[in-house]
Amino acid sequence: MRRALLAAAVLGALAAACRPPAPPVVVRTGLPTTEPTVRVGIVVDSPEVQVSAAGPYEVVLQGGTVLTEATARDVWSFTADDAGRLIGRGPGGHRLGPYASPVLVRVRDAGRSVLIAGQPYRGGALIRAAGPGRVTAVNVLALEEYLLGVVPLEIGYRPAAEIEAVKAQAIAARTYAVSHVGSREALGFDFFATVADQVYGGIGREDSIAARAVRETRGEILMYDGAPILAYYHSTCGGRTAAVDEVWSHAPLPYLKSVSDRVEDGGEGYYCEISNRFRWNVSWTAEALRSALSRALSTRSGRPVEVRRVERVEVTGRTPSGRAESLLVVADGESHRIEGDSIRRVLLQPGGEMLNSTLFVLDAETSGGEVRSLEANGGGWGHGVGMCQMGAIGRARAGQSYRKILTTYYPGAEIVKLY
Repeated sequence: MRRALLAAAVLGALAAACRPPAPPVVVRTGLPTTEPTVRVGIVVDSPEVQVSAAGPYEVVLQGGTVLTEATARDVWSFTADDAGRLIGRGPGGHRLGPYASPVLVRVRDAGRSVLIAGQPYRGGALIRAAGPGRVTAVNVLALEEYLLGVVPLEIGYRPAAEIEAVKAQAIAARTYAVSHVGSREALGFDFFATVADQVYGGIGREDSIAARAVRETRGEILMYDGAPILAYYHSTCGGRTAAVDEVWSHAPLPYLKSVSDRVEDGGEGYYCEISNRFRWNVSWTAEALRSALSRALSTRSGRPVEVRRVERVEVTGRTPSGRAESLLVVADGESHRIEGDSIRRVLLQPGGEMLNSTLFVLDAETSGGEVRSLEANGGGWGHGVGMCQMGAIGRARAGQSYRKILTTYYPGAEIVKLY
């Protein structure tokens, strides 16, 4: 019965819509025609950051004045004074500053890396005060070099046989980067190096297959109607991706609609069945459920919430792709209605982790007006919008090209080479 319910939730009643003809691509002004430089926040708003390099380097004041030269053995620590001015301390008690403007740490030999908090990165490091006693270290480098440290962390380390999926990931990541340059300007950089934007690990996390994928798709991004698309992606769709307006309060987008991941040309199953989260089960005891809801509702309300009794937990609506549209939680006589992807942050797993997806059915055991146990049988991992990464890997294994993969998950979008 549960399997049948889940199948219905996965497939839903969504009929395949006709794909609209793709409009001609006209590159709007403002998009790069040469490879841009990007800024990645590595250590953000910290009391101190240490910087060095793998070879000779220099510390340069904004404007080009060389403040000091250093060797690979020299480590400089930067902080800010009470007035929010940058201060540097180096070997032998040497001191720089205070400076109202940032400083740049740049290597003198091409190919050498800069070290931020002990980790190697391509390009240079921009150090800026983030306020009194606070400092931020930014990695400044070329976009294609940035992608070398992003792609393997976003899709994993894949074999050469799956490179078409890795190419698809490279283009999605490049599209995200191009469309988000300047989005963190108030912080002095373009992207966080975390899931707040795209996970970036620098040189130490690079991979030869990902590097080849980045190189062979250089400058290519996804566009619709002359602009970079919102290139959302997730791990595992569970059988069908979600339209963007199913998951978040967002206007519908023609290239972010629900797409089936069923194997084509008479095959059986789904491309993302290879994922260990294609199907999953999570269960809660009464105590575990109270604890999970207490933690989540406290975070949600901004005040301590201690759940003593859970009367109801039920899905009260489903999206066209079969995901939970809304969840009703009744605890201690108070009703909480949670919608969209926020459900994953409220119905936490017993270990405190976010729920894998909103593609699930619930089975509650109730006694005496209280939920004694709860079980979720679900599928997929992530928000479900855009490219299904495990589906892309399955498609690559089946011989599909990166172009086929991308135009399937982003219907109507076109691949355009900017530089």
